[in-house]
Amino acid sequence: MKILAIDTSSNACSAVLLEGNQQNFSCIERFEVAPRQHTQLILPMIDSVLDEAGYDIKQIDALAFGRGPGAFTGVRVATGVVQAVAYGADLQVAPISSLAAIAQRYSQLHNKLLVANDARMDEIYFGAYEMNNGFMTLSGCEQVLKPELLSSSIDNDGDIMLDKSWTMVGNGWSVYNEPLQSVATYCKESQDSHDISNESSYPHARDIAYLALNEINNDALVSAEQVRPVYLRDNVAKKPKKNL
Repeated sequence: MKILAIDTSSNACSAVLLEGNQQNFSCIERFEVAPRQHTQLILPMIDSVLDEAGYDIKQIDALAFGRGPGAFTGVRVATGVVQAVAYGADLQVAPISSLAAIAQRYSQLHNKLLVANDARMDEIYFGAYEMNNGFMTLSGCEQVLKPELLSSSIDNDGDIMLDKSWTMVGNGWSVYNEPLQSVATYCKESQDSHDISNESSYPHARDIAYLALNEINNDALVSAEQVRPVYLRDNVAKKPKKNL
């Protein structure tokens, strides 16, 4: 199995060529933290991993991309690029949650993760993930919400019992440290949960490609015309009203 995956949903930009299966695979990856440079970087990254692997796009079995939630412009870039490639090469696509990709990155160390990333506008993107047959799987639903509302949202959901079996990852725990204390006090911190510059707080195409293996196993790929971004908020492009 050969999977080409990309992600531009955060300040980081990455592309990977994964070859193999869940038990035995290799990756050729390009990754760079480069805010507002995704459109300049992503296509050369794709060409670079394909050239190093020695494959033409027609030899790829499936595509995958970080479908969000994340930066509005970045998610649109990845959606447009993967859709164009899928049409041109007649390939199916695995849309992968950017939060799930972060969770998967920590999966060798933790089995239960609370991912909170800064969504700007004084909000966080949040999702809870548990290990299931080697893949981080969503518990409940992904949300965008005010950090001070996370505790009550978890209580109302009922699927998550907060205790030290849960580990916090993502830059949201640091950016909104005080309003998230009502949740953080019950959980474990990852080693870098307060380092907002740590690369592990960004989605990586490598983890998106790995999670795509599960989508392939479950026959959950979509066609090019079905590719859609996930923003979680519908007012991202609205400007705040001015006081009169």
